[in-house]
Amino acid sequence: MRPILILTLLVLFACRSEGPDTIPLPTKICIKTTHHDYPLTGSFVYLKYFTDTFPGYDKKPSYFDAFFVTGADARGCIESVPEGRHWLVAFGYDSLHYPHEAFGSLPVEISLDHRPVIDTMLYLGH
Repeated sequence: MRPILILTLLVLFACRSEGPDTIPLPTKICIKTTHHDYPLTGSFVYLKYFTDTFPGYDKKPSYFDAFFVTGADARGCIESVPEGRHWLVAFGYDSLHYPHEAFGSLPVEISLDHRPVIDTMLYLGH
């Protein structure tokens, strides 16, 4: 009797369809990166989820939970951001001003009820 029960359980679990790894949320963060009112295309914007504490500019990319790169219009977006308080940390390159490296940060809070979408500027400095 036991081998039949085990075989039945194996067949049931083998035929089960896989569900999604994540549930998409209707949340989004869009950022335009600028330095001295000059749009900084190709800026790397990193996100650290669920923190009230500024993560700093010295962390490796692997420290962050997500990232995106701003496009030709200096804008970039990331969708399905979890609810909570997060930090954005951005790094860009400004060929017009010296030093050319620019960076900035911004705390954000995503809430499905009050603020599911954030669309703002992130000013980078030295």
